[in-house]
Amino acid sequence: MRRILQAGLASAALLGGQAVHADPSFGFGLTYVVGGDWAVGVRVFHDDEPESAVLALGADYKFGSGTFRPTVGAAYLDEDYYLDFSLGYDTGLQALDYGFGVGAAFETETPSAPAPSP
Repeated sequence: MRRILQAGLASAALLGGQAVHADPSFGFGLTYVVGGDWAVGVRVFHDDEPESAVLALGADYKFGSGTFRPTVGAAYLDEDYYLDFSLGYDTGLQALDYGFGVGAAFETETPSAPAPSP
């Protein structure tokens, strides 16, 4: 477990310089946790650029086990929704798990209007 946390912190430190220049965005959604559980949660994405792949940090509440699940993962972010893959830590079972989620995205960058034609 300690090696996984160290690898995650090292990755965050290496990617952290890029995230400082980007505006974050947020999401709220539903996750299927592999193994048969469902969870509802929030996500913070490292960038607000629609139609792009972004890093995500989040927290879920798992309905089946009644526990919380901090997460890290990757997501596809669009203007008003996201799709994500997350690696989480079930605080009740004290075990790693992974899941697939979908949800609403907020604070994303709005596309610029096309230039008027002459």
